[in-house]
Amino acid sequence: MSDLGFVAESVTTALTGLLVSDAYTTVRPRLSTVLRRSGRSEDFRIEHLDRLRGADPAALRGAVHEFVQRLAASDERLLGELRDAVGAPAPTIHQDIHHNRFQGPTQVGGGIQIINMREVEPEHEPEL
Repeated sequence: MSDLGFVAESVTTALTGLLVSDAYTTVRPRLSTVLRRSGRSEDFRIEHLDRLRGADPAALRGAVHEFVQRLAASDERLLGELRDAVGAPAPTIHQDIHHNRFQGPTQVGGGIQIINMREVEPEHEPEL
């Protein structure tokens, strides 16, 4: 498999994973920006990916693969940019723990995530 083939497979796998998760809404603006750079913008629009989200899960990977292959045939540079957008690291989240209280989103061992944990008034804090 050529380098382009590996890139296409990598992008296909990453996009398929994104399309079946809520993470897609986070990365969607970056994907849209990359796809707008295509000289054939009517062929590669973010709406195509949005429609794929509603596709039959069994056919999703094949549909994403076809989309990526058409993109690769059209513009290899754009495929590289799409790979970079999909593989870009998530923003860093600052996390502080003060007086046994978490401040901000918190990842706990075992894949449990606590988001928007409300602050407990000091006078109502449970005894540990």
